[in-house]
Amino acid sequence: MYKIAVDIGGTNIKLAVINNELNIIDYKTIATPDNIHILITNEIYLIIDAFIKKYQLKNPHIGISSAGVVDSTRGEIVYTGPTIQNFDGTNFLNVFKELSSNITVYNDVDAALLGELSLHNYEENNIFCLTLGTGIGGAFYNKSIGIYQGARHRANEIGYLLYRSSDDKTFEQRASTSALKGLMLLHHFKYDTNVPKLFELAEENDTVAINILEEWSHSVAEGIAQLQIIYDPELILIGGGISSQKDTLLKYIKPKIHYYLPPHYGIARLQTTRSGNNAALYGAIQ
Repeated sequence: MYKIAVDIGGTNIKLAVINNELNIIDYKTIATPDNIHILITNEIYLIIDAFIKKYQLKNPHIGISSAGVVDSTRGEIVYTGPTIQNFDGTNFLNVFKELSSNITVYNDVDAALLGELSLHNYEENNIFCLTLGTGIGGAFYNKSIGIYQGARHRANEIGYLLYRSSDDKTFEQRASTSALKGLMLLHHFKYDTNVPKLFELAEENDTVAINILEEWSHSVAEGIAQLQIIYDPELILIGGGISSQKDTLLKYIKPKIHYYLPPHYGIARLQTTRSGNNAALYGAIQ
């Protein structure tokens, strides 16, 4: 049986047909439209409809992962802030009701963590997932209660932490991959916003690349310290496209976390997600 998964981000939208063994049978990615002149839901509808016809699916499970605050019960976007325009109030159960009556909707980081857990076994009971991308998102999982979403579905909106009036920026605006790209432009990095090239040159001891990563990773570490204090997890997973840098990424972040914690406070185990940047697709169909 095939399921259709959709992952809506601020920059790109990914869609996939996935079988019961969690193999991706078909895959498509598009740039996220402005959602004013071209609606996100219209673009997704066309692609899902094409998948349904191509594979002759009847009432397939359609799983949707989306940036923003999501009411999973109603299948609705509650709040997205500046990430995606004109998106609040979008109800996927209504918009896609002609395609299927079997639709699940999750916040993208909740979906990413569910996807990671569906593909890999973890011994820890309390896990926090931090995703670094166009913005910053978070998800918290406890083995007894599952994904914790909060009273108003707004738990783990960690991108809004650490606002400072001195620079009018939040954690997200300092530590997201978008913020890293901004630093690359500010410091006139010779490959513009090519993040893999930044890490590659840093490994070759390029001074500009190292200085950019040192500055940015301090901001990431400061936010992780807050997560440690608030959630006291056993494991913190870092996801998003930048997680593909694995230990090269962690070596910039790990040593700096203790700067933002009291002496001997203790830090959770830190690692990058293992299921890559498609984790939210797998999680959306759980």
